[in-house]
Formats: sequence, structure tokens, C-alpha cells
Amino acid sequence: MKYFVGEKLSPPALRFSASSLSQRDYYPRRGIQNYGPYDAMTLGKEKVNCLVIYPAGLQNAKQTVVGGLQNGNGSFVGFHKLFRLPLTVCGERSLSAETPEQLNTVLPPLLREHAPDIVLILASTRNPGYYARAKAILLANGIPSQFVTQEKLGNSSQLPWLLENVALQMYAKIGGTPWTVSASQMQKSLVFGVSRAQDEEERLVVGFVTLFSSDGDYLFFSTIAPKPAYWENAAAYQEALAEVIVQAYNDYTAQSGRPDEVVIHLCKKPGKFRECPAAEQAMRTLGGNLPYAILHLNEYSNYRLFDAAHASYVPQPGIKVTLSDTNALLFLDGRKKDFKTQDEIRNRRGVPRLFEIGFDQRSTLPVSEFPRLIRQLYEFAAVNWRGFNAQSVPATLNYSRLIANVIAEIGADNWSQTVGKIGLLADKAWFL
Repeated sequence: MKYFVGEKLSPPALRFSASSLSQRDYYPRRGIQNYGPYDAMTLGKEKVNCLVIYPAGLQNAKQTVVGGLQNGNGSFVGFHKLFRLPLTVCGERSLSAETPEQLNTVLPPLLREHAPDIVLILASTRNPGYYARAKAILLANGIPSQFVTQEKLGNSSQLPWLLENVALQMYAKIGGTPWTVSASQMQKSLVFGVSRAQDEEERLVVGFVTLFSSDGDYLFFSTIAPKPAYWENAAAYQEALAEVIVQAYNDYTAQSGRPDEVVIHLCKKPGKFRECPAAEQAMRTLGGNLPYAILHLNEYSNYRLFDAAHASYVPQPGIKVTLSDTNALLFLDGRKKDFKTQDEIRNRRGVPRLFEIGFDQRSTLPVSEFPRLIRQLYEFAAVNWRGFNAQSVPATLNYSRLIANVIAEIGADNWSQTVGKIGLLADKAWFL
């Protein structure tokens, strides 16, 4: 029988102030309620102007969502109280039909008239064509959007949690930083996340995200997607991806200086389109004296992890199991303490998420740094602004995948028209 060495990583503390080290908490909801968002004093907005679009038959649903966001609902205190920033409806428009054609007619003049910070769109159900057209129009104008479907409003007991998560996403999409992580390392790391997706015709697109550490805190920096969204072969894909990594690095250093190291997180999926040669090519272009590490993140591991000492058999998050010098397991999901009752609970069903992490031999950082990089990866899982109880997935992997999915949904032709305006959203998590 083979035995492995495991350890429990301590949870990262979250910061809720750019100017105070004492405004910290381990629970994002409690931290926001007590201190407000991380950038409350530096966001530079006096209010959030929101344009509301909804089908004529969803008047009541519109009132429920808008009223809940502005005034609160149950345990949700409202956008203003939670984020210390008023949410103002600068305009609204009902649609006679939920069709792309209606959006083509209605949206552009409304955007010119109201110049919103964000557009809230209500829909009766998830409609891919309608969703894709709205995203394409709004991204082409450099404006983020937030969708809410009527079917998600049916359970009144869950409505406060839904509205709270919608508010969180909206705040991040307009450029806000709800919270950051008090990082355990002092190195100035530039970390890339790469993930790929396919459209309905099984053509390949790639998502790309960068995050960086500044004074020990992780902050979302920018999102970039390759300009040609489709590639016919692995060589073309790798070439385009390498160019994007080099471009992002140069953009970052022009603003923030040279990092101490580069870390590249690759989503490991089967297939012929390998990201690792592209990453290696990019690092050769940038010069051999820049230390870097390439980590493979495999969320489809054959390993399973259970806690036989607990009745649920579900372990606590943060367990790391060392398989070898270059391979480890990291448990990001699991039972967590409720900050009010202190009971250990899990908010979702199914087998908890387990990541198998590999340290690529082409890395120039020494393998002795692998444990530190795993800890860094664990901390990135705490920067997930999709919801207060969102799945624990490293932001580098999760955000890059969301970008790839948006590109796949709106299509390459629309994306080629949109990408020129993405610079207006470079510091906003528009893809959430």
C-alpha cells in the first residue's frame, strides 16, 4: 500500500479596505457587511447608472428585481447599503418580444441617450440567441450587462440570496473590487490563466485572464482575448496564444514594472490543442532571465478524497496531498463553517471538487517553489466574485473559462467587431 503526505492549508484572510490592514475577515458576506468593499474609497463613482431592459410581460418581475436591488429584500440589505454606492435607474424600456431583432432596434439609441454604467436585462428564460446578441451589442459599446431570468425568481425564500449575488456581480462588472486576499507571499507574481472553449460548430476559442499581486494583495488586472477567435490547427492556435501572453506581459510591465516571476495556470483538458508549447514559446520571447512556472490544473482527476472521521465523508477545503515533488492534489470545495451558526455545512450537492496540480518540467522556477505556488493557487480560489457562496475555483481558471464561453456564444464575427472596445472594460470583470 502506498501512503501520501497530506496537510490542511489555513484559509486565506480577505481584505475589505485598500488603506487598512485591520479590515479583514474570512467570510466575504460578513466582511462586506461590516466594512464595505475593498475599493469603497477609491472607485471614483458617486452612483451606478443602470439601464433596465425587460419584456412587457415581465413588469412585475422587473419591479421585484429593481426594487430588491435598491431597497433590499429579506436578509439582503440592498445594493447601496452593501457596497456604499447608490444604484440609480437611469432609464428603462419594455420590449414587445425577446428577439435579437428587438435588441438591434432598441438598444443602440438607449445606450446613446442614457450612457449607463451597466445594463440589467430581464428575460423569461435562458435564450442563447437573445443573450448573445445583447452581449455583442453591449460589449461593442464597452458596457457590461447583467441578465436575470424570471424562472430564477420563483422561489421567494431564495430571492434574497439571488439578489445579493446579482448585486455582487454588478459591482464587479462596473469595475469594483469587492474584496482581495491577504497573500502569504512577498514575491510580485504576474499570474496568467488560460482556458479554452468551443462554439456550436466545435471551433476553438481561448479565454485569457491576468491577475497580479501588489503589496501582497491579489487584484484583478485585465482581460484579453486573441483577436482571431478561431484556429484551424494546433500550430496556429499556439502561435496566437503565445502572442497574447507576450502582449499582456508588455502591457502589464508598462504600468506596473517588471514582476519577480511569471506563473501560468493551464486548464488541462484532453485534445490536440496543447497550451504548454505556447506558454514556453512566449517565455522564450520574453527572455531567459525571467523566472517562470507552468502549472497544469486538472479538475478531471481520477483521485477522490473523503473524510472518514466525519458523518458526511466530505472533507474540509484546503487539504493538500503531495503525490510527488511535481504533483499534488488540492481540495477546494467541502464543508465550511457558517459564519453565523458556526455549523459545518456544504451549500451544494455532488462530489466535491478536487484539483490535480502538476508542475511542468519546462518551468525555470525551482521545483522547491511548488508548495508556495500551490498555496498561491489556493488563495486565488477566494477571489471568486460570481457569488458569496460561489464554487471554490481558482480565479485564473474560472474567469478565463467564462471569457472563452462568452466568445463562443457571441461568435467570432461579432467578437471581431467587439474586441476593439474591450479595452474600455479592461479593469472590469464584465464576463461574470
